[in-house]
Amino acid sequence: MASLLSAGLFAALAACGGGAPSPPTGPAPQVVTTPPAGGDGSGAPAAPSITKPGPNVTPEGVVFNYKADGKDRQIYLAGNFNNWNPADPQYLLKDADGDGVWSITVKLAPGTYQYKYVAEGKWIQDTYAPGEAPDGFGGRNSQFDVK
Repeated sequence: MASLLSAGLFAALAACGGGAPSPPTGPAPQVVTTPPAGGDGSGAPAAPSITKPGPNVTPEGVVFNYKADGKDRQIYLAGNFNNWNPADPQYLLKDADGDGVWSITVKLAPGTYQYKYVAEGKWIQDTYAPGEAPDGFGGRNSQFDVK
């Protein structure tokens, strides 16, 4: 009887995906370094049109925007899509126009993602993210879904 109950419990857990969250699957994330051409006929890259804080899902990818307080010089994006690497040069945000909003666009497959910004070595939760989850260190990660 006990082995039958164990087998049934195992089957139920397997059917619902188990108890532990898994990292997103699909193609590797891709950082978009060149914005699409502008509509002015010059063929020059268009200025980023999304300056709303937080992750913004667009057809070109997820646009992450971080408003710095003026003293930060290097701001990285770290999350479950890049193995939480806090200094991955591919995920270095840029402030191309000097307005204090640092941005990066990342193509992500459908899934649930967690992330933080890393400014001058300090891990920062994005309070504009639509969700959050425990980070395992007593803090919170920012969380969002790509459909």
